[in-house]
Amino acid sequence: MKLLHSIILITLFATMLNAQTTMCYKENHSDMTTINTTKLDGGLCQSKKSAKEMNNEGWTTEDIKINSNNYIYLFKKVTTINEVNMDELENRVLERMKNEKIEKNKLVKEKLEKSKIKYGKKVYEAKCIFCHGKKGELQKYGKAPIKDLNLRNFEKAIREYTTGERDKVKDSNSINTFAPLMKPYAAMLSPNKIHNIYVYLKSINKNKQNTEEKK
Repeated sequence: MKLLHSIILITLFATMLNAQTTMCYKENHSDMTTINTTKLDGGLCQSKKSAKEMNNEGWTTEDIKINSNNYIYLFKKVTTINEVNMDELENRVLERMKNEKIEKNKLVKEKLEKSKIKYGKKVYEAKCIFCHGKKGELQKYGKAPIKDLNLRNFEKAIREYTTGERDKVKDSNSINTFAPLMKPYAAMLSPNKIHNIYVYLKSINKNKQNTEEKK
């Protein structure tokens, strides 16, 4: 909370230093005695406010240039602490901090995913591509292609090779001839490597799907 108050004070200080300026004008006005109450054009006046009205709203007249019957006004307004709604300012600061945190988390997540894809690709191409295909699309022994598995089933399938649960064909006493080939590869895959491979496969198949949809 102390940090938040510090940020608010800094914002207040910056607000005080950053004065607003606007330039308004009036052309072909011959009566100098009425110019102060005549609606001015341009700037924040927009033919709706006179110099007097601008002054009443807290704008100070910094400069007036007169050329024949043409007038140019330079107005300046400085925000003071009394004019700042502290609750509103605090809410704005909190909202900004929240958005910055969301954006930071998003960037961290994207960076982590890119890292997983990079290392997943490295492991997959070294250990898995020969049997499962370039994109995990090959179907082995009646099993679904690994690219179609969700994360839970992907992890479960690899774990079952290491525990011996896949040594035999399910609902049969037949030997799973693929198990001896798969077991040493499964044994060397840590949970982190398994997840990296999964993220990599999902990324390349997602890219393939997006490409096909654009055709």
